[in-house]
Amino acid sequence: MVGLSFITFTRNSADKIEDLLEHVRDIVDEIIVVDGYSSDDTVEIAKRYGAKVYQRKPWGYPDPDRMFALRHASYAWVLMLDDDERLSKKLKNDLHNILEKVNKNFVSIDTLRINLASNKRIILAPYYPDRVIKVFKKDKVIFTGRVHDGPRILGPIYYLPEEYYVIHLPYHERSWIKKTITYTYFQVIQYSSLSGGNLVRRMLSKLLPATTPVYYVYLLAALIVNKKPINYLSIIYTFRRTVYDSFLHILLKTRSKKRKYIADKISKIGFIQLLDLG
Repeated sequence: MVGLSFITFTRNSADKIEDLLEHVRDIVDEIIVVDGYSSDDTVEIAKRYGAKVYQRKPWGYPDPDRMFALRHASYAWVLMLDDDERLSKKLKNDLHNILEKVNKNFVSIDTLRINLASNKRIILAPYYPDRVIKVFKKDKVIFTGRVHDGPRILGPIYYLPEEYYVIHLPYHERSWIKKTITYTYFQVIQYSSLSGGNLVRRMLSKLLPATTPVYYVYLLAALIVNKKPINYLSIIYTFRRTVYDSFLHILLKTRSKKRKYIADKISKIGFIQLLDLG
């Protein structure tokens, strides 16, 4: 059987960590927890599950610690979940069979992620379909540590059908404004420029926050025109995306030359690599 290391990241996660470790304990061969100096019972709970616990300076999001965590994994394959993520029943049950199947010819597994709102309803567009890589070979992946920057995969990716998925629980739902402030702050100092979207969206986004109402209507209309699956939650989460993008562009417009210089460096090298956090 293919060995599997489990990695997660915590910061005052006592209300979540036990359920998470109970969820994975039967399918992994070791548990690694990178903790941001929690002041609650997170570390004690993790150690009860036999976890190897490493405490590091908290950044407000887990990405800067991902390469550090990989260095401490004993097995070639890694399952990496945040404290608010779980595997679907079918993915959990079939994971080892999937690993046996892909072990020789693939280095990572791409799967659907289902994002849940606080009422446990699925958030459709703009966050569906949401594809993520949570299972991979530790020596075939590079994380830069930048916010919103997914892993760079060094080899073939195996794509699972939608019957397999990761569940993103709504634990952090109440703190979306705080997350918006934290993530936009880091994005401004980590990205030299922004890209993505068609010409109309790029033009509207450059004029944010002045074009905020128009930008919001445009994003909603684009979901309908592109025949994305939507529900009433799409209206709420598209609004949140609009708020995020508007605040981000305010920060970009007021960014100092020094921060722009730092962002250029991080964009080229990586946040982890520049600060030697791995």
